[in-house]
Amino acid sequence: MPSTDRTIRVGTIDVTIRTSNRTTLGLTVTKHGAIIVRGPHTTTDADAATLVERRRAWIYRQRAHLDKTTPDDPIKELIPGAGFDVLGRPHRLRIISDNDQNEPLRQLRSTPTGGWLHMRRTTALNANKAQRTLINFYAETGREWLRINQPQITAHTPNRDLSITISTRIRTTWAHHHPNRGLTLHWATAQLHPTLLRELIHRTLGLHTIANNHDLNRALRTLWLGRLTTPTNARPRTLLKPTGNNPCPDCSTPPGALHAERCDIARCARTGLQRNNCHPNINCTTIWTGQFPGEAECTEYGFYCRPTPDGYEPCNADDPNAMHDFNRLYRECRWDPATQRMTLPSPPATQSPRDEEGRRP
Repeated sequence: MPSTDRTIRVGTIDVTIRTSNRTTLGLTVTKHGAIIVRGPHTTTDADAATLVERRRAWIYRQRAHLDKTTPDDPIKELIPGAGFDVLGRPHRLRIISDNDQNEPLRQLRSTPTGGWLHMRRTTALNANKAQRTLINFYAETGREWLRINQPQITAHTPNRDLSITISTRIRTTWAHHHPNRGLTLHWATAQLHPTLLRELIHRTLGLHTIANNHDLNRALRTLWLGRLTTPTNARPRTLLKPTGNNPCPDCSTPPGALHAERCDIARCARTGLQRNNCHPNINCTTIWTGQFPGEAECTEYGFYCRPTPDGYEPCNADDPNAMHDFNRLYRECRWDPATQRMTLPSPPATQSPRDEEGRRP
């Protein structure tokens, strides 16, 4: 007899009863939080309800665990300054003219203003193409990291020839260990700090712990899973006329309060760059003012740009398609920890002709 499904309600819980040719009664909580009672065809509603009531505390614990570990699946907007973590290091996106770069994406690891991902303009204008480019970049980054670190990891396993690969096809799990095909990692895990990435591998292989399990679970929840939007199909952004009363679009912090941990928009209070474990054990987060970091300074200094077929060009605030030029802001200004804002460098002091004459012999 084929399996059959029916749904009942036990208190406040919706329960699916799935009967088949099995002889025992069991209960599972799916990854989406659904409650399924599996049993023989003779299973009654009362049998299922009794089992659910007996396991109610366990069901609540499982759902609480899912709430803590289910990915947030954030959406990244393809605009200059968008944040992307690469092996735990924050990088910002910069849109580059097609004439200045041949490859779709180029990584600059260490610059005076931090890490950058330079993306060709034609790539950035197509969300699907940009998504594939970024996913392939993360996959290759993970493979390169494994080429260096895999021998040290597999040295702790019974099989030193264990295969560890990065996949762009795996969707439901962060890591999967197959007894014959080895260990496969999700491409998004290349966003993790190397210590947390090692901990994920160790946890999947049943090896010793090297990092806090709660830190790993929190980091896994915030990984970017490929959802992108371009300025052409994004929700309207009040760049030029901010209200100042909106909560942070990433961590929902209200104006006047500190950003939440691992907020992609938060800046470090010490450096002004994107905050991401930059000062361990020190609260270096900043306050959400109701505007994106740097907007007020761009408005004050007149830093605006607009997109053209050849890239972005400087413009006036009232020009069509004008937006704040964050690249120019971080290129020409310096972060002032005392005032918590980007400031223009002071012009060099000039000497009067009288002072010059007084120095002549």
